[in-house]
Amino acid sequence: MAVFHFTLNRSFLGTKVHPITVPKSQVPYRAFEAEGLSAKDITIIFPRGEQFEGQMYHGDAGYGEYYQIRFCGENRTIPGYLKLDDQLLVTLHKVSGRNYAVLEYRE
Repeated sequence: MAVFHFTLNRSFLGTKVHPITVPKSQVPYRAFEAEGLSAKDITIIFPRGEQFEGQMYHGDAGYGEYYQIRFCGENRTIPGYLKLDDQLLVTLHKVSGRNYAVLEYRE
């Protein structure tokens, strides 16, 4: 399991793939990979139970390697209650061979 904090930003709210970058500063990538959390397909679950199809993307940029959760599938309209600068806790885990990203409000 991996857990990190995420602040809803303009790129999440304003793009079709709604990217959530897994921060290297909070998640050791090698342990993340060893647990199988870097597998491509992922189910994204929002605070009120809405579920979306997603994929874990792996890439390299000028600042190095990164992982990013991206939405895919037909339904990509995020719930209207999510607002810019909302503070979320993202939990990544694997259950019965399937990866999940659970987003909950931070208290």
